[in-house]
Amino acid sequence: MILVPGDLYFLGEDDLGDGNRTPLVKIGIVKESDRRTVEKRLKEHQTGNPRRLQVLHTQPSPAVERIETLVHTEFAPRRIGGEWFHLPGADLEMAIERATAHIEEANASGPALQAAEDLKAKTSNGQSLTPDSATLGLHRRLLDVRKQQDAAEKAQKEIKDALIEAMEEAAEGSPYIKIKAPSTKFNRAAFTTAHPKLAERYTVEKHRFSRRFNTSGLRGHVSDIPRDNPELSEHLAAVHESLEAGDPAGVLHRQYLELLALWGPLDWERDLLEARLQAACQKYDEIADVCTWPSSSSTTSRLDTTALESEEAEIYKQFLSEEERGVRVVVKDLGYRLPLD
Repeated sequence: MILVPGDLYFLGEDDLGDGNRTPLVKIGIVKESDRRTVEKRLKEHQTGNPRRLQVLHTQPSPAVERIETLVHTEFAPRRIGGEWFHLPGADLEMAIERATAHIEEANASGPALQAAEDLKAKTSNGQSLTPDSATLGLHRRLLDVRKQQDAAEKAQKEIKDALIEAMEEAAEGSPYIKIKAPSTKFNRAAFTTAHPKLAERYTVEKHRFSRRFNTSGLRGHVSDIPRDNPELSEHLAAVHESLEAGDPAGVLHRQYLELLALWGPLDWERDLLEARLQAACQKYDEIADVCTWPSSSSTTSRLDTTALESEEAEIYKQFLSEEERGVRVVVKDLGYRLPLD
């Protein structure tokens, strides 16, 4: 997790006709490292908006980018597009309350988050650590969270498949599926065959050190989702009913956004739990039957395509190939439409 601090802000806008505030709210950040203020950001946004903008709320936050992503995900069913959300009245108060709660969670977990980041760059000692009761409790909760995430992600995939199928059957396409522009890929094998000496010249040795964290016991763990997360359980049941009934794409997309809103806090909790387990792991390779976190180093040869493109642009372009079709993804907002409610 990137631990860069900053300010999380909520911007509102006033209607040009009656001067009243509209229900549209922008949720954004300024990072401390950018040396900008929320007020300066307000002026920048004002340039492209005919309505008068105003700061509704601002709050300092650790790991501000992660908190912003979390709040955006948690309020996906209210997300109009970009960083703009439909948050009238109590919805805005709820969004601010949730953001505040997450910031407080980040502050409380600050030592563990920092310790986990520091330990990533340290070599493990090849030994195993015996867990205490607190560590075992963290492990059980992490397994529950992971299983709940898996269930949500499975349902998301099922909705995505249904939305893609509906898009392919509709002559006019779909507002719920976005096709990313095809990306280009450098064909290293073909380049090396055609220009072996040039490939040798641009091949560099890369040394890598890493610690890979894995949770033990996930496969055999059974989570009681109806008991532990009844809201998620009820929504999963509703998704299943909609898929069985062949509900319209608009209904399925709304359920997808609601799944995102339920998945976001789980992903955040997972981050915090894993950081606490990593901090508990310290310099050890593993905590027995809880997690493994060994360090490893490797040296690999790779083609420095950045240097090649800079110095041999024409040759570089000859070996770029475009994917046949773009990746299809679900639109993770309302597509600049107001929510039905």
